[in-house]
Amino acid sequence: MQTLKVGALKLTLPSRWGSYLVNSLAGLVLFLLLVYALQLKTITVAVDGAQLKVKTTATTIEKALTRAGILMQPGDEVTPGLNARVQEGMVVNIRRGVNFSILVDGREVAVCLPPVTAKEALARAGIELGEADRLSLPPEAQVWEGLRLSVIRVTTDTITIEKKITPPVSYVNDPNLDQGKQRVVNPGEQGILAQDFAVVYENGREVSRTPIGERVVKPAVHKVIARGTRPVIYTKTVGRGQIIRYTKVLTMEATAYEPGPQSCGIYADGYTYTGKKATYGIAAVDPKVIPLGTKLYIEGYGFAAAEDIGSAIKGNRIDVCYDTLREALLWGRKKVKVYILAP
Repeated sequence: MQTLKVGALKLTLPSRWGSYLVNSLAGLVLFLLLVYALQLKTITVAVDGAQLKVKTTATTIEKALTRAGILMQPGDEVTPGLNARVQEGMVVNIRRGVNFSILVDGREVAVCLPPVTAKEALARAGIELGEADRLSLPPEAQVWEGLRLSVIRVTTDTITIEKKITPPVSYVNDPNLDQGKQRVVNPGEQGILAQDFAVVYENGREVSRTPIGERVVKPAVHKVIARGTRPVIYTKTVGRGQIIRYTKVLTMEATAYEPGPQSCGIYADGYTYTGKKATYGIAAVDPKVIPLGTKLYIEGYGFAAAEDIGSAIKGNRIDVCYDTLREALLWGRKKVKVYILAP
């Protein structure tokens, strides 16, 4: 007989039965050890910059990590996935998530992802990037903890601005209007110029404006002004009570000459530039100031006609003619008023 103790239970068996039972239990243990050995696998877990060798009988990556005490956090990424089956010698990569935010369309989106590129982070957050939009980081740069990634929406629009066209001014002579006076014949009318611009906006704020064309919507109408050409006639009482009618008075530097060779040189022939005989009552002038043929009254001299010129008579100069050299010398050089007589 053989006594077999199993816990608090004592069994008395025949000797041959006891041997059989012991052998059976030993076989079962060996079988179980064999099954365990067949299920045990070694994997490598790469996490937080370290590589860990993990022996496990778990069937999935998730169970293997849990049994190894490796906790997963929100935003972590496991490759292969948590549901993948454990295989001998496999490498499991864990990338820890980082917390950052994306500023887009006037709102701030909190995101927790592994350190992917900025472009991929937008895709994972479901944020579309327009063709012209840009980021505050290069698209291929990796995100990091605490980052505030900005999406800059870029849009382009065409605007039209209208400007007023100042009407050009045209002048016409009016013989029925006194000199120095003007009157508006046609007030004209402002035109309208439309200018087109390409405007670029970033997040709704204008950042640039480029002209792309312009067109006249409404032409300007000329403003026409009449300028008076009719001489204004004034009167004045001069020597011996004579009344003269004049249109203009000039203050000029006056000299005197006689028509002979002593004043006019050896080639003097006694005639003026206009062909008249040089005598008292003839004056040499600058035709740019006083036109030839103009009738004059010269203060201190009397009536004269602008019929001659002289090489030294330029600008506001006048040379009066006397019949003798003595009279010319007595005149000398002086400032006088010269009246342009009315026709």
